[in-house]
Amino acid sequence: MPYYRRNLYVLSLTVFLATLSWNQVMPFLPKFIKQIGGAQNLDYWVGVVFAMQSLAAILMQPLWGKLGDSYGRKPMIIRAGICLAGVYFGMSICRAPWQLAICRFLNGALTGFIPGSMALIATNTPEQHAPRYIATVQTTSNVGLIIGPMVGAVLAMRFGYRGSMVVSGTAVMLSTMLVWLLVQEPNKVSAVEKTSLIEDFGIALASRVQRSVLLVVMLAWMYPAAVNAYLILHLETLGGCRPDWFPGIIFALPAAAFVLMAYQWTRVGEWWGYDKTIAVGLISGGIGGLTLYVVHNIWLFAVIYFVMSIFTASIGPSVAAVTCTRVDESFRGRAYGIQQSAGTTGSLLAYIVASLTAARWGYGAIFLLTGGMLLVGGLMFRGMARRWEKRPIA
Repeated sequence: MPYYRRNLYVLSLTVFLATLSWNQVMPFLPKFIKQIGGAQNLDYWVGVVFAMQSLAAILMQPLWGKLGDSYGRKPMIIRAGICLAGVYFGMSICRAPWQLAICRFLNGALTGFIPGSMALIATNTPEQHAPRYIATVQTTSNVGLIIGPMVGAVLAMRFGYRGSMVVSGTAVMLSTMLVWLLVQEPNKVSAVEKTSLIEDFGIALASRVQRSVLLVVMLAWMYPAAVNAYLILHLETLGGCRPDWFPGIIFALPAAAFVLMAYQWTRVGEWWGYDKTIAVGLISGGIGGLTLYVVHNIWLFAVIYFVMSIFTASIGPSVAAVTCTRVDESFRGRAYGIQQSAGTTGSLLAYIVASLTAARWGYGAIFLLTGGMLLVGGLMFRGMARRWEKRPIA
């Protein structure tokens, strides 16, 4: 078996475990915050705790991507896995919301397991296979998104929120050991020139391709960040009889759509153009968000949310494919780090704006805001993509 195929199998499993670990914890963080003393200012602490990771990642992810280009992506994955496991164990002993916020800050500053895995596949897979391989890993990641909340609910009932965090840390440690023992990285590309982080950002922004991709990544991260933090609370305001487990199913619908469609969107992008599939995802997501604003029945909400997610599933694989095929491999790790920084910047802004919007106009207004943002962003990207260079660039 070629080493890059074995890498695909191992990293698909470890990324799945890492995503599963986080998503068995994340949906229940508001309840955990309430449990450890944040009940009186719950909306405030939810915004702070969710934003702290983004704030730290904005500063640190480009650095980890740069070090990955210089010293290898595998060491960065192992480092990130050890740190992430430590963060989970730390969260399990928190006694106050401010302690949880510190752990979340360390999560953003020290981790990067999934971006590192993507960068390793992108630089150690033949170019004709790389987009599909990355789409496969993204799909397994989204399987973790689907299963995570259900596993988290079972663990929380059996062991409590703290126990589920210990399980998450253990799963990440197992994933890190598998990477250490089984993943190979023969292609360790070093940057041709020694550059500073500021210069790296300048290189990315000077490229029309990367500049437009950074816009897409920021928008693509803003939408789920704004929606997911308040989705369960919004669903409680909608009409229609439903079982208690139904909101959890709705929470998992975007991940389910991604699992079903990510690989297919990659195939579509191969012959139609990845820029077009990105534009379809953004514009369709915008229309869907605006529609959800006026929906007040939970069952109709679920249907529209799922259909919208089928189209937005095109964004992630297409962005990864553009990075694989149009960014030089010596810059690719830094490109992923800079994209991570752009995405977390979007998430941070989304958390702040969503909390203010929810407090002023209600949870439904978040869909109006994010839908308009995606629609305008999709039209902007379509115009930017028409000016892309004809050949791959750094």
